[in-house]
Amino acid sequence: MFTLVIYDITENELRLKVAQACKRYGLIRIQKSAFLGRISSALRKELIASLKRLIEGTENNIQVYVICEADISLKIELGKPYKGEESEMLI
Repeated sequence: MFTLVIYDITENELRLKVAQACKRYGLIRIQKSAFLGRISSALRKELIASLKRLIEGTENNIQVYVICEADISLKIELGKPYKGEESEMLI
């Protein structure tokens, strides 16, 4: 299963910490505020707990989606692909 994390965070320092957490758990940045990767459910639970601690008491928003292989294969990408610091391909 794939894990998709998207977020809307206004503070630069907190946004950086969220991005670092996503990377630590093996997710790859696919947009400026979106990470995707194939991780176990146990790691996903750890990641969610870590993200929850980071934004506790703030007005920020993080959403975590679990996406199956069949659904991810239906992805349609429009426009110029995101070229972040990662050059790896997920699929």
